[in-house]
Amino acid sequence: MKNSLLWACALVVPAAAAAQTLPQHWHLNAETHRLTTAGENDNGLYDSGVIRELHLTFPAANYWNLLTQNYGTANEVLAHLEVDGTSYDSVGVSFKGQTSYMMVNGQKKSFSIKLDAFVPDQTLLGYETLNLNNAFQDPSFLREFLYLQLIRTHVPAAKANFVRLFLNGEDWGLYVNVQQMNRDYLEEWFLSNNGTLWRADSPTGTGGGGGGPGGGGPNWGDGTAALNYLGTADSDYTPYYTLKSTDSTDPWQLLISTCDVLENTPIAGLEAALPAVMDVDRALWFLACENAFGDDDGYIFKGKMDYYVYVDAETGRLTPLEYDGNSVLVQETANWSPFYNANNANYPLINRLMQVPAYRQRYLAHLRTVVDELLGVSETQGLLDVWSDFIDAQVQSDPKKIYTYANFVSEQTLLTTRFNQRRNALQTNPEFATASPTISGTSMACAAGSWGTPMPGEPVTVTATSDAAEVRVYYSAALAGNFASVPAVATGGGWQAVLPGFPSGTAVRFYVEAKAAGAVGTRAYDPPGAEHDVYLYAVGAPTVASDIVVNELMAANTATVVDEAGDYADWIELFNRGAAAVDLTGYHLSDNPWNVTKWELPAGTVVQPGAYLIVWADEDSAQGPLHANFKLSAAGEELRLYTPEGAVADEVVFGALPQDLGYARMPNGLGDFVLQDATFAANNETAGTTDFTGSAALLPYPNPARNAFSFAFAGATATYRLVDPAGRSIATGRSTHSPVTVQVADFASGVYGLEVEAEGVRHRAVLHIAK
Repeated sequence: MKNSLLWACALVVPAAAAAQTLPQHWHLNAETHRLTTAGENDNGLYDSGVIRELHLTFPAANYWNLLTQNYGTANEVLAHLEVDGTSYDSVGVSFKGQTSYMMVNGQKKSFSIKLDAFVPDQTLLGYETLNLNNAFQDPSFLREFLYLQLIRTHVPAAKANFVRLFLNGEDWGLYVNVQQMNRDYLEEWFLSNNGTLWRADSPTGTGGGGGGPGGGGPNWGDGTAALNYLGTADSDYTPYYTLKSTDSTDPWQLLISTCDVLENTPIAGLEAALPAVMDVDRALWFLACENAFGDDDGYIFKGKMDYYVYVDAETGRLTPLEYDGNSVLVQETANWSPFYNANNANYPLINRLMQVPAYRQRYLAHLRTVVDELLGVSETQGLLDVWSDFIDAQVQSDPKKIYTYANFVSEQTLLTTRFNQRRNALQTNPEFATASPTISGTSMACAAGSWGTPMPGEPVTVTATSDAAEVRVYYSAALAGNFASVPAVATGGGWQAVLPGFPSGTAVRFYVEAKAAGAVGTRAYDPPGAEHDVYLYAVGAPTVASDIVVNELMAANTATVVDEAGDYADWIELFNRGAAAVDLTGYHLSDNPWNVTKWELPAGTVVQPGAYLIVWADEDSAQGPLHANFKLSAAGEELRLYTPEGAVADEVVFGALPQDLGYARMPNGLGDFVLQDATFAANNETAGTTDFTGSAALLPYPNPARNAFSFAFAGATATYRLVDPAGRSIATGRSTHSPVTVQVADFASGVYGLEVEAEGVRHRAVLHIAK
């Protein structure tokens, strides 16, 4: 039950371990037992509720001529940037875009601003590159912003917001600020950014030409950059794709092998072969989003350009990525069928996948979800009203805008019409309109009960209610990668499937597929967003009695003690409280309950009775054998010591910790953890003159506190201070009356330090504030 409780806490918090190991757009929800990948709103550079002013000052008086001369080259024009009162020297500026550059005769060009063009590692709120788009072909200014915001529920897509641009003090008006597709972007969506990223476009950036909405550029659908198989040589592909980033020694073969499997595998064998090289489910969601919004600036219309492909390092699978949305929901695409270009062999991603019955039905299920969730009348109208009102004054006062303010106003009505047209066109399609089976009430159970924590090797039973003719449960024992499946058995109105047992620390994802009777086999999924929205449970670990314990740790060492290299690094103190030496060969330390073997202690490490062992948590193994491959989070996390058999020998779960204070067991080796002055590799009860346990009367109550806490003291006077998780004094006082009550209603939840000095003795205690 201890592990069940721990995992419940881990999902509720969510655990700092999850916060450290999951990308920004992955989310755990304890109430629904779900792991979801969906773009969250940003509160930094891409905060959609803030319109920042970007002031660029060019030293060169002829900067406009320089920008024009440099267009299409790698050269940047030097400028000074000021944002929110902060200056950024020596940024690089260039014109960007193709049709948005060549088809605009005025000064409202699109711009790229590179913070690190001349100053290495310079960023604006964590980002190196800004893409300021001029809303060409979009008088509403909203198409790309809304499209990216909406589809990020189901596919990786860039963040976007609005900014106001000034050049040498002159107002250049409103721009859509769209996130750069680079390693930072990848890190927010995938478990790492170590894979290989291409843009489906010629390296010169001129492939295809314009064409406009529905215009049919001269080379659209020419069978070159739509994941077409072109041959075995790298040179067969380099004219049509731009390699953006890679850690692979042979990146082009990753693309070639995927194209080969996609185009050359017989249709009968495609369902078995393709998942090894492609995230097929993500590809189907990608196609569904482009089709639902009538995107004529992406894969399904152009068959090239304005989309990216990424092969992630963890799974080796290719994923198409959405890019550019300024011409979605236009008249030319309003009546597309759900299978636009599916019969065109030059578009193999949709042409080949739609010939596989299971993929075709999965695609339709995803398309129905997109329409239900993102194209609904009330949802879209509400968004249009909110965001058109938000930028109305900005558009009206924009002196450089391509279209008139009257165009902007009328375009809002036109966008409403386009949403309705697109939804109606899909809902009246016979295949799309085929009734889907229902599915609900999905749950899992093990010996620990419903949604309990199974032990290593313990099978888990999944149940669901559905009117389907066939039900399958898909599951995966990894946080990324393909799913296996097992059939469910009908059990008196419900369905039941048994998943196999897994080792300690395994995070198991699963979802349920319901299939209707008949030759078509219409599908439905629970959760509807599978496979990027799935149920999750974690396999626990048994606990064993251990003489080796985590005795103390410091998660924010800035001035307390240095390692062999003179660095102030996080550290963990292990202590042998037993009477015999303990050999730690095969033991592991981990701050991630989904990776119990994260760092193995060096073979032959022996801790004598009463001795201490320091492990530096600094991700710097080059410094020595006792340097772990992870750091501790001062924001709080979980730390466990595992035996060679995978059992938990000891664990500590902590919240936010102040700088340069130890989090230590009191009494030494046995008690609960308290904040105190560090006792590095020494008895925790020798922490100077501070009485850290204090008398019972001096302990704060209630603890945790919500609105206020109190403490009592003996003597004439007491002084106190409350220290927040960052080490700052946020409340101080002096009192001659006991007890003392301190108001904390305005303070955030977290772990705080309370210091009280009475009768010449300083006491310190931990106060938890929980809202």
